[in-house]
Amino acid sequence: MLSSRPLIMLLLATLLSACQAGSPDAANDPLSQARQRWADQGLEHYHYQARQQCYCGPRALLPANVKVSGQQARLETPDNDELAPLARTVEDWFALIEEKQRKGWHQVDVDYHPQQGYPRHIRLDFDPRMADDEQQYWIKDLTPTAATP
Repeated sequence: MLSSRPLIMLLLATLLSACQAGSPDAANDPLSQARQRWADQGLEHYHYQARQQCYCGPRALLPANVKVSGQQARLETPDNDELAPLARTVEDWFALIEEKQRKGWHQVDVDYHPQQGYPRHIRLDFDPRMADDEQQYWIKDLTPTAATP
């Protein structure tokens, strides 16, 4: 009579490996990898240029210069309330990406800077059946700055 123990062990091993294969692995997650590259730099003071594409007023489409000091981001130029959503720290951009992924948005495509890790281009679409809900953001020319009082 054959023992069923080897068969049960094989079945359990297969099930366990399937569970592990389906779990998110930070080493293979582009967002986690980008966050780590960013954190490794330890930048607290920097500035960058950002712009957005959305179905909003024409002044919202202008490029904006953003300055970050510590965990505070502010618009340097232009002084325009429609550009306020661009005044974010890099961690704030990561949080936006993570939130949209967690909420299951239809499209969350991100291009990260290969060395610095910050998101260079973010493309968001909540629902492919809805018109005018797409958003895009571009971040470029991120450079460290001196601390400001």
